[in-house]
Amino acid sequence: MKQLLGRLPSFAILFCSVALSAFAVDRTVSAELPNEVQSDSQVRVAVQASTSATDGEYVGFFHAEYSTDGGQNWTGICYEEKSGAKIERVVTITSGKVGTKVVVRARAAFRGGKSGDVDYSGEAINWDDTWSKWRTPPTRYWIAYVR
Repeated sequence: MKQLLGRLPSFAILFCSVALSAFAVDRTVSAELPNEVQSDSQVRVAVQASTSATDGEYVGFFHAEYSTDGGQNWTGICYEEKSGAKIERVVTITSGKVGTKVVVRARAAFRGGKSGDVDYSGEAINWDDTWSKWRTPPTRYWIAYVR
């Protein structure tokens, strides 16, 4: 009995950790593209956002853009609103010249749930700063090097 009581605090911590993780919300913003591409080649880019929340939270805003000149100029992939629990968009783009970069950026605002307007990390959206300036979070970036 003494050994059982000695392990009780460890068991309680483990139980609470498991119980809390069962209620954790998984919010994602992701992209799929190769790490390296050939110059002037067709590149498939897929961007996604999703939430596992069950309290009415949805992808309120989902914006994605790409650049074929290392971020000097941007072209829209999508600017979606009220997209439900999951959204994906796929485009095919043409890479630039050798030595340039294809850059993809995406941002999502998760809305409608108990957490309010939050980014993928669960933090409140700073609309006038990180959101409007495409900073992380709520924005994520991916790079493919043109070889």
